Amino acid sequence: MRTTRLFIPDAIDTDAVKNSNGIVVTLGADESRYLIKVMRYKEGDSVELFNGDGNNYTASIIKSGKAAQLQIKTAEHNPTESPVSITLVQALTKGSKFDLIVQKATELGVSRISPVSSERTVRQVDEKRAEKKAEHWKKIAHSACAQCNRSTVPFIDQVKPLEHWLKDHIGEYSLLINPEATLTFKTLTPVPYLNLLVGPEGGFSSQELQLAIDAGVKQIQCGPRVLRTETAGFAAIASIQSLIGDMA
Repeated sequence: MRTTRLFIPDAIDTDAVKNSNGIVVTLGADESRYLIKVMRYKEGDSVELFNGDGNNYTASIIKSGKAAQLQIKTAEHNPTESPVSITLVQALTKGSKFDLIVQKATELGVSRISPVSSERTVRQVDEKRAEKKAEHWKKIAHSACAQCNRSTVPFIDQVKPLEHWLKDHIGEYSLLINPEATLTFKTLTPVPYLNLLVGPEGGFSSQELQLAIDAGVKQIQCGPRVLRTETAGFAAIASIQSLIGDMA
């Protein structure tokens, strides 16, 4: 049976783990309920923890209940990160599509997700709501990491206008998906880091495309078909991972 993996926010001293079996962590109410009530784990059972530092921690349950306690036994580096660091710069979408984008982009190995608003974004997000959205997407990323055996959680930025994002990243190696572009993923040069820009339903406006060009962003296509916003990013990330990442 596959071991259950849980995200915990606690910082863990890996050296202390290797030299002692005395490190104890306490789970939050939601994690405790999931582990004890939903998964039916009992005291003495083993689980795997991760906190985003790139390690897997084996732990055993020493106290059940609403605030379950676990004793960490071992720490081991998890070698599942891609050699290319991908930041997905994704325009906001309708409904819950962005939740799916965060989940699947995390599974595909992106390092960062930067939501942006654009001229054709259906729903604009104010600052207060942006903070709540970012926290919501972080929880989705945590769950996706637990499922796909990642121990480094992608960073989730708060929403900002595309124009502001471009100003902050001038000169970086950035690609923008455009079905009318001539550049293809087959011609990609291996790089350690890149930004991938995906437009909203209807695509980026001509003015936004010009702003991207002025910022040094290259336009690239995902083949002859026009893909939906929630599909284009997945196709592009998979292509990048296959060509210069870890999907050899």
